[in-house]
Amino acid sequence: MTLDLSLLTEPPRVPTGYEIAEWDASRLLEVARIDHLSYRGTLDARLYWNYFSTEVGCEQMWREAVAGKFGKFDERRTLLLLRQGQVCGDIMASIRNPQEGFIGNLAVAPEHRGGTGRALLLACLWRFREAGFQRVSLAVTLENHTAYRLYSGLGFVMNNQFPLLTRYPNRA
Repeated sequence: MTLDLSLLTEPPRVPTGYEIAEWDASRLLEVARIDHLSYRGTLDARLYWNYFSTEVGCEQMWREAVAGKFGKFDERRTLLLLRQGQVCGDIMASIRNPQEGFIGNLAVAPEHRGGTGRALLLACLWRFREAGFQRVSLAVTLENHTAYRLYSGLGFVMNNQFPLLTRYPNRA
């Protein structure tokens, strides 16, 4: 899905008691824990089992992202959601090219959902726009109805659709 940032109108509204903070690499283990909790039991966790099935896998995903596996890691737009100083959500951003940003991951711990993910996403999108990017893209599984509604509700449009085939490891 892709969003033309010139169409972005909604400002981020962070729910009371939460704050959005810049990426802090020293909090990587907290972020990995939140991602694991956020994706546990979901289709994405089954599709990307090598990352989301364990906190260690989530940590590996973040280390690979920072190293550039998903595009040039964007520290300025990778954000953390905090409540009372504790990480309870995150958004991973990278740069595809000078005009296009990419959202690689958006996660909010289940007990902190209810407008927080939307605020986190909007904060990231506005930072992309203010930096002069023209669009932001992301991938979402269509079965993730909550995420799909969030993205399409903000103006993201489907630009590609593809079947995803995966092979699970033997779990004897």
